[in-house]
Amino acid sequence: MKLLFKKLFLHSPKAYIVAFAIATAFVLINLVVKGFDMRICYVDAFTTSGAITFLIGMLILVAHYGAFDTFAYSFSRLRGKKYDSLYDFSTEKNEKRAKGNLIFMPFIAVGIVFIAVGLIIGAGM
Repeated sequence: MKLLFKKLFLHSPKAYIVAFAIATAFVLINLVVKGFDMRICYVDAFTTSGAITFLIGMLILVAHYGAFDTFAYSFSRLRGKKYDSLYDFSTEKNEKRAKGNLIFMPFIAVGIVFIAVGLIIGAGM
């Protein structure tokens, strides 16, 4: 259980910093566009940036599980890497994915935190 928790959440502090920086940038852009004067602007900024960050994490999750392998296979053939078939390409990618970290989790976790912050700010309205 502890190993699963570590693999899901504590594998890469750099990925959390990147996800937090992206979400914060979205918050700041949203606040600059809408203004800093009303509370609803903060609610909107945090919930939309959290949703965007969460959806980026979900897109990375889908890519991690091989949804875009067909496209990657076609581009690998253009770059000169020859595989006998898409099956061989997918098998090799799956072996690499099994060894790697779950890079999508920081984006999903940070997105959920930003959505929660937005909901907490908006709870007193």
